[in-house]
Order: sequence, then C-alpha cells, then structure tokens
Amino acid sequence: MISKGTKQQIIKELLEQIKKAKAIYFANFLGLKVSEMNELRQELKKGNAKARVVKKNLAKIVFSQEDYVNKIADDKASSLIVNFAFEDPINTAKALWVFSKKNDKFQILGGITEGEFLNAEKVIRLAKIPSKDILLGRLVGSIASPMQRLLYTLNGNIQKLVVVLERVKATK
Repeated sequence: MISKGTKQQIIKELLEQIKKAKAIYFANFLGLKVSEMNELRQELKKGNAKARVVKKNLAKIVFSQEDYVNKIADDKASSLIVNFAFEDPINTAKALWVFSKKNDKFQILGGITEGEFLNAEKVIRLAKIPSKDILLGRLVGSIASPMQRLLYTLNGNIQKLVVVLERVKATK
C-alpha cells in the first residue's frame, strides 16, 4: 500500500507533467510483460514522450476536474498507462498505435489534446496523419507546382521559336 505522502508526490508530479505536455494518451496494458513495457518506453523516449503507470484512483484525482478518466474507465484493470507527449503529439500517437498493432494486450483508450478528449478511434486517426516532414514536403510541392508549370510553358514557347528560326535559316 502506498503512503499518503507518496500519493501526494505522485499527484504533484503528474500535474507538473500535464502542464508540460502537449497531449496526453491513456492505454490499458493488462498482461503486458516488463520487456514489452521497456520497449514502448524506449520508443516513446525517441520522440520526447513519457509513459507512466498510474493507479486509476490517482488518475481520477488528477483528471477529476475535466471528468476524462470516467470516459476511459475500464473495470478490468486497476492501473493504466498515461503517456505524455511533450513535443509532437502525432508522433507519440503513432508510436502507441504501432505498438498496439504489434501487441494485442496493449489497448489505446483515449487521449487529451488541446483540452479536448479524444476517444480511441480519434487517437488512431491522429496516428495515421503523415509526419510533419512529409506534410511540409507536400506543401512545398504544392506551392512550387504552379511556378514549375509556368516555367515549362515559357520554355516551350522559346523552344518552338528557336525551332522555327532554325527552319527559316535552313531554307535560306
């Protein structure tokens, strides 16, 4: 049993991490091996995210203001994994989604981004969004496309003029 002081310390740490996090995701891990949990933590660490196992009662205290934990409550487990995304929420969601596809014991329950609760389906849709680099590449391509077409059209007219002048020169 955890002492009251330890519980207060855990709550304090969770509140600090919530303030820093851009997104928070909840997952059920019933039956997950320690090695699998360590694998998930290492993957999350790459994207500046953190996973923390939290007792449901403590999570209810921390998230009671917004009533989020009641939306993800699962009677089977007494604990859940709270995942904090400190930089890119999409990469963290992607890492969780990929891990849940590899391991059927890990189940995404929902999340919170920008003060809004997301159910598991929305978190998975968020995970399917391409990475920031890919989206920026598509944007640059979309911006550059009209300029490239204009350049091609202008070069085509100049090339046609050169061909006509060469034929005129050849006939004289």
